[in-house]
Amino acid sequence: MRVLIVEDELIIAQDLSHTLRRIGHSVIDVVTSGEEALQSVSKHTPDLVLMDIRLSGAVDGIEAARHIHSRWGIPVVFLTAHADDQTVREALLAEPWAYLLKPFDERELEVAIAVAAYKHRLERRLRSSERHLRTTLTSIGDGVIVTDPQSRITFVNPVAARMLGITPDEAIGWPLARIYTLVVTHTGLPTDSTTSNQTVNGLPAPVTLLTRNGEQLLVEHTITQITADDGTNEGVVIVFRNVSERQRAINQLQEAKRQLHQVQLQLEQQRQSINTLGILARTLREVASLPELYTAIVNAGATLLPDYRGTLLIYNPETDLVHPVGHWGEPLVHRPVRRCTCWGERRWVLSRTHDDHMCHFIPQGLLGERMCLPIQQQHTVVGLLSLYHQQPDNGNGYQVAVALSDLASLGLSAFAQRFTSDTP
Repeated sequence: MRVLIVEDELIIAQDLSHTLRRIGHSVIDVVTSGEEALQSVSKHTPDLVLMDIRLSGAVDGIEAARHIHSRWGIPVVFLTAHADDQTVREALLAEPWAYLLKPFDERELEVAIAVAAYKHRLERRLRSSERHLRTTLTSIGDGVIVTDPQSRITFVNPVAARMLGITPDEAIGWPLARIYTLVVTHTGLPTDSTTSNQTVNGLPAPVTLLTRNGEQLLVEHTITQITADDGTNEGVVIVFRNVSERQRAINQLQEAKRQLHQVQLQLEQQRQSINTLGILARTLREVASLPELYTAIVNAGATLLPDYRGTLLIYNPETDLVHPVGHWGEPLVHRPVRRCTCWGERRWVLSRTHDDHMCHFIPQGLLGERMCLPIQQQHTVVGLLSLYHQQPDNGNGYQVAVALSDLASLGLSAFAQRFTSDTP
């Protein structure tokens, strides 16, 4: 091992040089002051420094050891004839690898050098592990925060800093709660997730992180306790990731699935409507009486528009009244009524307020979707379909109702051609 001796007593320095060479080490330099020690270390980079604590000059042995340790990381063994408490305390502040009290023998020197070399190797491994760990935590895509037992922050990686709206260094020493505030996503209430993990089906449960710049991020996080060999708590490691974009994608996918399901339902309803209208068309060609025709129209209405209240009304010119001849759901018209001014008009009212037009065929006070669809016989209005639904359905019901009224018109016209003697 290449050794630098820093000793201001020449005889002790020479004796120390002989001893070191005898036990297999080489002496690269002997200096007498702290300033010379720093220059020699810079020039020769020794493996070990034997440093007398009490040196003449502006820089004593303790101060020189601090510089050597912090700048070059070279192990220092202190030599001193002083064992008082004050000297020992000052020496320990410089974190020496070993400490020898003068006078010492060859064996004590050899052991001190071996201990210093061993501790130096351990420290290098520890520093290497710390660098590796810090590099890993800095480069991973998740946010990482490390705290001490008092929940003070000791490390923040760049990903966490960006999400939290801080710089990695400014948060060191801050209480964790100052920058890491979590609330329950659906309620906005504070959560204790900074001290315990929350899971759903064994997976991290998303919570909302409130950042210093006012953002709200949906995050998943896990907390791992740092536990010493004796079981004491040495802090925690928090790993969290921003899942806001992922959740948005999930929500969009769910919405797309919902819309697709709605389209499929509408297509199925349209298919069923087409089948029902086809059956009605065949039935209307075969009916033998008007009551049978009216029943076929009402039954088709109940199948096509089951959520609606519907009433079929037919005009009787002999009484000059419009008669209800069938219905599904609760009837909208209970007795014969006179034709109103809107007779023959196709009316479709989508309103949550009263219709300002008084119509006999749709009771006033019903709020929702209301329809009056005329039924013609050879271009003359002979009746109508009165329909009501509490909630508008974006026009789907209206389209089906129009098809039903048109088909009813064709059926009545065809019946009139076959049975000209029948009357309403």
